[in-house]
Amino acid sequence: MYAMGDNPQGARTAGIPTRPMLVLQYLSSALIAALAGLVLAASLGSLSTRIFNSTLIYDVILVVVLGGIGLSGGRGGVGNVLIGTLLIGTLLNGLTILDVGYSVQNLVKGLVLLAAIVIDTLLNPRNEETAQQGDI
Repeated sequence: MYAMGDNPQGARTAGIPTRPMLVLQYLSSALIAALAGLVLAASLGSLSTRIFNSTLIYDVILVVVLGGIGLSGGRGGVGNVLIGTLLIGTLLNGLTILDVGYSVQNLVKGLVLLAAIVIDTLLNPRNEETAQQGDI
C-alpha cells in the first residue's frame, strides 16, 4: 500500500495490482470509520443522525490541515496530525475555560483553518506535476 500511495504509476509498472489495493484502502477506511461510529454511539448511549448541525467533520478537516496534510494531496504523518489535534484541543479548551460562546469558537476555528490553508498554499504551490498526482 505504501508503494502504491507514493507512486501509483511506478507500482503499476512494477506489477502491483493498484485497483484492488485502492478498493482495499477504501474498505479498510470504511470499516475503521464504522468502528469509530460504534464506539462513539456506545460511549454516548445514543447517537443523533442529524449531521447538519454537527461540526465533527469540520473539526477533523481542521486538525488534518493544521497537522500539515494538504487538502490537495501530498505527504503527511500521523505524528503531525496528533500535534494538530493537541493544538486544536488546547485552543478549544482554553476558549471554553474563558467562557467564549459556541459561535465565536466556530469563528476562531474557521479563521485558524483559513490561515492554515493560506500558509499551506504559499509554502506548497501546485504545479503541473502535483496537479495530476491524485488522478487515477
